[in-house]
Amino acid sequence: MAGPVQSRGAEYATTRSPNRLRTFLLCLLTTAVVALAAIILAACADDIVPTGQPAPAPATAPAASLAATAASAGTAADATDSVAAAQAFLGTLTAEQRAVALLALDDPARPNWSNLPAGAIKRNGVRIGDLNDAQTAAMHYFLSTALSADGYATVVGIVGAEAALAQTPSAARRQWSADNYWLAFFGEPLAGSKWGWQFGGHHLAVNVTVVAGRSYLSPAFLGIEPASFTSGGATVAPLDAHLQAGLALINVLDDQARAAAIVTNRPRELWAGAGQDGTIPPLEGTQVADWSAAQQQLLLDTIMLWVGLLDVPSSQARMTEIRADLGNTYFAWHGPVDGSGSIYYRIQGTNLILEFGIQGDLGSDAGHYHSIYRNPTNEYGTGV
Repeated sequence: MAGPVQSRGAEYATTRSPNRLRTFLLCLLTTAVVALAAIILAACADDIVPTGQPAPAPATAPAASLAATAASAGTAADATDSVAAAQAFLGTLTAEQRAVALLALDDPARPNWSNLPAGAIKRNGVRIGDLNDAQTAAMHYFLSTALSADGYATVVGIVGAEAALAQTPSAARRQWSADNYWLAFFGEPLAGSKWGWQFGGHHLAVNVTVVAGRSYLSPAFLGIEPASFTSGGATVAPLDAHLQAGLALINVLDDQARAAAIVTNRPRELWAGAGQDGTIPPLEGTQVADWSAAQQQLLLDTIMLWVGLLDVPSSQARMTEIRADLGNTYFAWHGPVDGSGSIYYRIQGTNLILEFGIQGDLGSDAGHYHSIYRNPTNEYGTGV
């Protein structure tokens, strides 16, 4: 288990400057992108370890093609560019692998994803551990093309945390392994056609539908354990910005709005997490319409941590939809506002459900986060 993530909640409580907090969050995002290449290369070299544990003996050097992928991650202009990358990946597969990886757009198995480790549910698609080097490189190229640079960094970082978890004593019994992630396509990836893809495993599920050059994300589960790990001597914490964003929001509010935001109960994990398609949490908390423009922008920056998984044009289009619904959006918080214990927050509107929660206390059982992003009006692309 990773050591505690140091919270800045106390700082937020005394310095409620939305512009300052927004700058801090943007700096966290930049740090995640800078760490991207190290995460990928270290994952291949098996030198990822939970924070505070000694690194194993160095393994063989990673493939150069993955280093090139890291350097060019998130360069796609829009979702159209991912078509060629998807076809290139599918072209590396055997006939048997392709039959497993490419399913019908309306295949009833599409909701088959989970945040639990391998073995808990039958996943869709081909497994990373069953791919050869060329196929693995093609898979990374697709992901780096279909996602933004930030999105690719986040996804690979979560898999990197799994590689750290895989070096703990109970890993074999619990099937913790960076090999246990799957990629599937729904519908033939063709320009002008509607198609989708799914990538996930333990603590990760990214569900995307592509229509007319735009990617639509929903649902997306981002979780992590340990919350931080070392890679190439550096500490990597892919979801720290998501934690700090919540603390920033609750502490930038005035006393009245903060009191309205705090709720007396929270789900054990998430209201709308894995296996909860169609679940709408209770609408509670403080209404965002009453916030200042700067506070609303800080909330939008927080939402962008999830929406920004996608290419820039798709992300911007989605944020326009969310911004238009701010009048119907609520922010709810549970837990200590100084970040000294287990926290949970939810941002919810007509077309948005976003939840983030710590599993255990931040100061004692730190290092295990769950989050979910959904557009209840367009799950699995059914609304487009």
